Amino acid sequence: GNVPELVAIYYTSRMLKHLESLHQDGKVLHCDVKPDNWVLTSSPKGNDNAGTNAIGGADLMLVDFGRSIDLERVAHRGSNPLRAQFKGSIAADDMECASMRKGMPWGVDLDFFGLAASSFILLFGNHIDVVEDRRTGKWRLRKSFRRYWQRDLWNSLFDSLLNFDSSSDSYCLSEIRIAFDEYIDGKQRTRDVSTHLNQLYTHLPKKR
Repeated sequence: GNVPELVAIYYTSRMLKHLESLHQDGKVLHCDVKPDNWVLTSSPKGNDNAGTNAIGGADLMLVDFGRSIDLERVAHRGSNPLRAQFKGSIAADDMECASMRKGMPWGVDLDFFGLAASSFILLFGNHIDVVEDRRTGKWRLRKSFRRYWQRDLWNSLFDSLLNFDSSSDSYCLSEIRIAFDEYIDGKQRTRDVSTHLNQLYTHLPKKR
């Protein structure tokens, strides 16, 4: 099922941060980002294993790099590895990014779609379902946001991730993540996030 919106915002922020680091620092394309490949982690406050800015040590880890691509090994010399393009479908039909669905070259937009799908399941509690708007040519969610949700945040996230053109658009994860982080940092929401996370982690299996 879904989680409280504030928890969805927090974990979306963490996913944005980790995927941004994988791309920008590691120059690696995961190629199989999906809800099943994010693992909940928990480290005591102040522990070196806790991710930077992880509230109360609550974080996520991206796993299963069996399909990953080292972009620096395949990019043309002198080119930006994050602009690398590939052809063919390597994802399940419902996890294909827009370019892959149209038989066009794809790149980091495949990981972006997976992040959108992961965030969607936190927010709605079920698998992502998208449709192309015939009038605008842009992809959007079939489902609508609830009226009391932070629509500006979510619209920005899903519109950017679902419609990213890896051959021309500027890399956008940092900008989106900052907006999510700024929302969390405002109006004492960090404390509210911590309360929700404490309740969530009481249901997780205890370490032996």
